[in-house]
Amino acid sequence: MSATSYRATVERIDSLSYNVRGFRLKLLDPPKIDFQAGQFIIINVPKDGAVVKRAYSIASPPHEPGTIDLCIQHVEGGIASTWFWKLKEGESVSLSGPHGTFLLKEPLDYEPVFIATGTGVAPLRAMIKHLVHVNFTGNLWLLFGTRYEHALLYESEFRSLAGARRNFRYIPTVSRPKDWRGETGHVQQTFQKHITDVSNKELYLCGWLEVVKAVCKDLEGFGVPREKLHYEEWA
Repeated sequence: MSATSYRATVERIDSLSYNVRGFRLKLLDPPKIDFQAGQFIIINVPKDGAVVKRAYSIASPPHEPGTIDLCIQHVEGGIASTWFWKLKEGESVSLSGPHGTFLLKEPLDYEPVFIATGTGVAPLRAMIKHLVHVNFTGNLWLLFGTRYEHALLYESEFRSLAGARRNFRYIPTVSRPKDWRGETGHVQQTFQKHITDVSNKELYLCGWLEVVKAVCKDLEGFGVPREKLHYEEWA
């Protein structure tokens, strides 16, 4: 699957938390993108007459090829996120893709366990929506860790899905709770509490590099074989 250049417009902008926005891009030329859940695109960000390239995971599933959902955190002084924050609906975006090898292991004869921190939930959301679309009948797990409850991205969407499908388990964890009644602490502690048998499971992790590596180290300490850990590092 080779990368292609695309021209798109901003179809919708959603506030996902105080510093994270969801951007839905409508593809114009070509009008569709052929990708696999877990892959990313490169956005061409204009900067002082030049172009700065930034990678963002696709947060939407492959069966919606005419649009791309992105989940972008505003970084103080960040070239790309500052540019995105100034975009308005209808404005143009240039991108290329798909890129990346963070994909679901085939065949799907296991239970996927998705472990996310922050905006690392983006490619995992694409994978979950894909599995629901293809009527995957095994159990699906999403363990989502954040510092604060207001930073749980796509919260109502995941809770709704968990209510609608018995095989989807959504377990958010907050490490610095205020008015929170769910799991507290770190996501690897939640994993240890809820998942005791990994023999039929594969684990997919995404988040900031140091966090993912720390979680993987703890999971290996819990007895999870390294070959069952699949992760994408975000620097």
